[in-house]
Amino acid sequence: MAPIKQLIEEPFGPYPDHIILSSSGIPQGKNLPRLRRLRLRQNNKIIGLDTCEHLVPPTKSSNPVSCFGVLVIESLAWLSDTGRILLAKELNKRDENWAGARSKQNSKSAAPNQALTLEGVYGKKPARGSKISVWINFEKESPASFMAADDHPESLLLSSKAGHRFYEIVYRLVALIKEIVDKYKLPEKTAEVENFVNGYLLIHKEKAWSHATIFAEENEEQPVKPRLRHISHAEVREGFAAHSGWLLAFYLLSPKCPIDVGRWCEFIAKVRIAKKAPKSGTWSQTYEDDEIWASDDEGSPSSIAKTLAKFGGPAEGWEKKLRRAITRQASPPWSSQGNALTNNTRRAALTYDPDFSEPSTPGCSDSEDDSAPPQIFHPILLHMARPPTLRPGRFIWDCPVPKCEFSLNLLEFKQTGRDEGVPEAVVRNRQFENFQDEQLQTFLYQRVSDHYTVDHLGISVKPYEDKQKFKAEFMKKKMVLTRL
Repeated sequence: MAPIKQLIEEPFGPYPDHIILSSSGIPQGKNLPRLRRLRLRQNNKIIGLDTCEHLVPPTKSSNPVSCFGVLVIESLAWLSDTGRILLAKELNKRDENWAGARSKQNSKSAAPNQALTLEGVYGKKPARGSKISVWINFEKESPASFMAADDHPESLLLSSKAGHRFYEIVYRLVALIKEIVDKYKLPEKTAEVENFVNGYLLIHKEKAWSHATIFAEENEEQPVKPRLRHISHAEVREGFAAHSGWLLAFYLLSPKCPIDVGRWCEFIAKVRIAKKAPKSGTWSQTYEDDEIWASDDEGSPSSIAKTLAKFGGPAEGWEKKLRRAITRQASPPWSSQGNALTNNTRRAALTYDPDFSEPSTPGCSDSEDDSAPPQIFHPILLHMARPPTLRPGRFIWDCPVPKCEFSLNLLEFKQTGRDEGVPEAVVRNRQFENFQDEQLQTFLYQRVSDHYTVDHLGISVKPYEDKQKFKAEFMKKKMVLTRL
């Protein structure tokens, strides 16, 4: 008889999962079986998960994906009756082959004295015996998930019907975004790519500093100051840009959506323009806000939907989801904009008047009829929902509404007739260093709000003059615009 360890050293099989495994004995929940040495095949070719994964099932029937992997049978309860017979038969066959090889080397017979059993291999007491590994093959039934399950936050989950680098990266980005949102308490549906870039840099600095300090050589006379590897904003932004379309599609189908869908569409449009630009360097070198400006058509839901269609589903369906998500996230520019995450933890977060906050709305993912009319909002509401931004190195805000020539030069601000507050005084006296100055941003929000409401909506009363009257007029105007 051959040593048990030698007989079970290599995996048995392969066997179809629905034949060898018991439908009721496989554990669920946190104790899911683990596959090793995973292989995926389609059309007789080895593939990766990025080839066969779709966020939306393909409209056309695709060839099945066959999976192969090594499964360690932790308990005989995992096996079906047929599985026990097949494994016991293969176990004894290996013993016979070993005995035959030994008999050729020795004059004495080395044939096995008795048949081996699985019960004898595993033993009567748990964790005392040996365990058999088996090659399992099955047809993949549903999309896999990676780092997205509560019970298995670091695992890749495959579902049976009876490894690629790209696939791993996109789900690592999802896990990173969740960590940033939870750690810095970013409000839902308001985060932009800059929030995630700054969040990553803050987390990297914290973890890298701790790691470098731990492994620095101890020297009491000359303390070692850890030297962190520099990571630029452009390098991190490039990582998000490469998968910006997939991330948007993922969150449109998720019950919780942390991103500002409208601003994310603008980001995708800029990424596409940067990729089409002459190859004068890497994407991170050519991508700058002051050099790349996406038109309204390039960042429109109909244009972005074509990018999302490659992840499954028709472009028309994605366009409807985008329009509904943008409409639900639309709110007046003076409502709470949440905590703007910057790479400066000492700066106080801006706070805004909560009187105009609207009730919470459902996530980007919804179960409404996809045949609903896509045009249910007015473009001006989308511009009002987005916080004003300045081009790098400039202090002039240009109205994004087409054919509107209004601009606000913060370096040539003149005193108004009403009582001047702190933000106005700071801007007029140029007592700010950069765009991140709190008083400067507060002033910009107020002036942009005045421009939208007075020049575009025709509301004469200002929010700082009579809040209740202004809110009533604005809601009436908004209801009229959403019906256009």
